[in-house]
Parts: sequence; structure tokens; C-alpha cells
Amino acid sequence: MAQSTDFQWWNERHGWDGISPYEKYMHIEPGRMGPNALPVPDLVFFVWDSLNYLKGNVQTYFAPGDFTFSGGWQVYYQADRRVAISAHMVYAEFFKTSESVRDFRVARTFDARGWAVGDLYVETHWLMVRSRRWIPEVILRSGIKTASGNRLEDARFSDTPGYYFDLNFRKVFKKNFIVHQWYSMMGFYAYQTYRVDYKQNDALLYGVGWRFQTRTIGLDTHLRGYAGYFGKYDKPLIFSFSFFRQLESYLLSVRFQRGNHSWPFWSAELGFVYRFF
Repeated sequence: MAQSTDFQWWNERHGWDGISPYEKYMHIEPGRMGPNALPVPDLVFFVWDSLNYLKGNVQTYFAPGDFTFSGGWQVYYQADRRVAISAHMVYAEFFKTSESVRDFRVARTFDARGWAVGDLYVETHWLMVRSRRWIPEVILRSGIKTASGNRLEDARFSDTPGYYFDLNFRKVFKKNFIVHQWYSMMGFYAYQTYRVDYKQNDALLYGVGWRFQTRTIGLDTHLRGYAGYFGKYDKPLIFSFSFFRQLESYLLSVRFQRGNHSWPFWSAELGFVYRFF
């Protein structure tokens, strides 16, 4: 009865049957949620071959009818020269959407704005093959997506778990203080949904990129994405361009991203990395 009273506008607009929970009406796809809900995992590469680091960042996302500002953190620790663990999450997200975007995503907050907390991701990296001559490094990554995020009712985070496995390939070419890196990834990504017919979306995960760096500056550009089987809005493809500046044990980075219809955002990110050994 409370749902019928408090969300009468939503019930009428989306044809609530009076029985089913609202989750059944949600579309757990990156193209119909916020920018941090079901992100494409970044490719694995090392920045100046740092052993360990802490990172903090702030991001701004723009899309027609959606403005998002968020802050995140990441920690990366190498247990030895072959095995590493990593964790990251969005600790706070502010969002504001238009009425049309709110209804397209079947969101339930009438004024279509608010704050959210994101999901925690935990990864392990295993260096399977070391680089030799023309043989690239091969890194096996396994990651889990927890359901720690909130505001599912506003399509900000999915409140469902997920996981991914991928192989990352990296080849480094050095000349004096100039370093070029070519890298790529191929793997599998899956996340749980609320659909009756498909409890889980399975996706092909992929990416390719190039990095240039000296002792003090660097730039990176890459494409990454995954392709699910639900339809139009679960195939995000993202172009990324980054610039780096090294300051002793610190690293400053600026990144710009643009996605396709399954991730229809422009984004800008400012990152601060502290490297420790």
C-alpha cells in the first residue's frame, strides 16, 4: 500500500502490476544505467613499472540528460614479481538526470537527483609469461564485482554481483629513456540481472592500446569494451586518452573518455597516484 501511495506516479508511468517488485522492471545494462554501474574493466598495464601504488581520482560524466560527478580510490600491491592484488571503488557519486532519462531507466526518485555509493571490485593479477625478444608478457586477471553499491532504484548501481577473467598481453620497446608499450586484453565478463529469462548476462571482454612514456611524462590511448547478448544497450565501447606527469614518487594523470550508445558519456578524470615500494 505504501508503494502504491509513495510511487503512484511511477506505478502509472511504468504499468506496475501491483505485485512484482520494482527490480523486475529495471534494465541491468550499461546503456540504461549510470556511468559507474557496469563499467568496462581497464586494461592491465604498469605505469613506470611501479611495484605498488595508491590512487585517488575524481570524474565528471556528461551525457544528454545526465550529469554525474564521482570520486574513487584504488590500491595495487604486488606480493612478488608475479602476483599482485588490486581493489577499487567509487566511494561517492552525485547525479542529476532529466525526466526523460529518469523514465528511460525506470528510475524511481521523482526529482531525479541524489547521492550514491559504488561497488567494490577486487582483482588478482598473475604474470604467466615474461617478455622475451618478440614474445609479449601475458597476465591473467580475475576480478569480482561486489554488490556493495546502492541506489538501484535510480539505476545508479545494479546491487548484483559479477566477475571477469581475461588475458592481458603487453610488449615494451625501449630506446634510451623512451618507452613504447603495446597492450591488449581478451576475456569473459558476466554479471547477474533480475530478469526471469536471463539470470546472468555473459559478455566478451576485449581491448587494445598504446602507451608512450619518458622518465617524467607519458600518454596513453586505448579502446576497450564488452559485448553482451541482451541487445542494443549491453555492448559498451569506450575510447580513452590519458596524459601523465611524474613527480618523484607521485603521478598526476588526466584522462578523457567517450563511449558509444551503450555507454553514452563524455568523461574527464583527474587522478593522483602515490607510489610506494
